[in-house]
Amino acid sequence: MDGVINLCKPRGMSSFRALSIVKRRLQLKKVGHLGTLDPAACGVLVLLCGRATKLTNQLHASTKTYRTLLIWGTETDTLDSEGQIVATSTVIPSSTAIKAVLPSMVGEIQIGVPKFSAVHIQGKRAYELARQGVDFVLPTKTVKINRFTMLDATQCVRDLAALGEPFVLPAHASYFEIECQTGTYIRSLAKLLATRLGTVATAAVIIRTRVGQFDWTNTCRIDKVSLDDLKPMEDF
Repeated sequence: MDGVINLCKPRGMSSFRALSIVKRRLQLKKVGHLGTLDPAACGVLVLLCGRATKLTNQLHASTKTYRTLLIWGTETDTLDSEGQIVATSTVIPSSTAIKAVLPSMVGEIQIGVPKFSAVHIQGKRAYELARQGVDFVLPTKTVKINRFTMLDATQCVRDLAALGEPFVLPAHASYFEIECQTGTYIRSLAKLLATRLGTVATAAVIIRTRVGQFDWTNTCRIDKVSLDDLKPMEDF
């Protein structure tokens, strides 16, 4: 029962919940993962089982790749599809305007930490304070973005279909692929890009397509996961 599972976490499920389901289904005693994925996001969630949990440092990925669909003109309190709308704008940027700004999104940049995140503020998780209506100052962090490119928006529908996630493409949406260092908040990048374009946006879809050497094309679905998906430690 020692090895690594490259799991595809579905949308609407926490990483802890996904881990618990696999742990119970496969009767595993010890399971960890390489980096939390937001409940609203889907894609690569690498599970380390048994003695493979000792490989955390060895497999720790310095880079991750995401695809995200931004809906222009609305912003939610969570910056993703799970939140309540808190801001709107009539400004819908053109593809030309977006592509002109994207180079400024590459390199070392400062981003704000989302209000609904797991960072500790005043001894509590930020999302706990946010849900209680507590006012607090959000920290900022420097992250490195290796690549920020624009894709055809219709590709999002095909990507989600490949992951078993049906989706109808909304109006005023743009699709992006981002390669970044670990610890980057895609929701915050969405907010920053929108600000630089003079509008607001919500990250309606977030797909993690790669964590280090683990790619989304080799993931297993949570409703079909089996011990055959447990790759031996020696492979890593």
